[in-house]
Amino acid sequence: MSSGPTVNRPLTKTFCEKCKQVFTPKDAMQTYQDKFYHPHCFCCSSCGTTLAGKPFYPKPNSQFQCESCNHTLAPICCMCKQKIQSGTTAKRYQDRHYHGDCFRCCKCTAVIPDGHNFVDMLDGRFQCLTCSKHITGTYQGKEHAPHLENMLGEITRVSCDQAGRVPICDKCSRPVTGDEEAFRHDTRYYHIECARCNRCRKKLFKIPCRKLGSALVCHTCS
Repeated sequence: MSSGPTVNRPLTKTFCEKCKQVFTPKDAMQTYQDKFYHPHCFCCSSCGTTLAGKPFYPKPNSQFQCESCNHTLAPICCMCKQKIQSGTTAKRYQDRHYHGDCFRCCKCTAVIPDGHNFVDMLDGRFQCLTCSKHITGTYQGKEHAPHLENMLGEITRVSCDQAGRVPICDKCSRPVTGDEEAFRHDTRYYHIECARCNRCRKKLFKIPCRKLGSALVCHTCS
């Protein structure tokens, strides 16, 4: 949280950061991080209340919030159901918010650190790799992680890149040559005979499936 900006009138022609109008010698002026505002332009982006001389919270895209709106609009942690206040360490996964200390392995209760792999149990719980023994998702920092929904693969003709390289089958690790069709799931390629559910061995053509470690699993088995 920041306190109200201080007045520091420059000697050269100055424009308001929000309305882009030039300041006249009689205009009151607010400044924040070397940017200048009319008092009525320096306001809460949610309720429009002027923030001149008041505590406020900086937000993305050069916006600000007053104390009241910041508290009211704070996201709710999906684990403890408490508000996540500004300045609190937090994580976001699939549009759900968590306190940093609430994003824990459901088995050993250890906090899952930023940038570490984890397993989505698909019921609102998570497990660390030590407890789960395999990877089904990757947490990538504080802002987001990839969705883990089942998705359809496709049959595609393989082509080499500009350097003449061909993709490697994610199942058997042999090259998928450019003269044959392959199965592609997201960014991974598989030989046609390798594109089977790792559990029931069903062919995965036109069947929703997802990655489980180095294997593919159909939606029924996942």
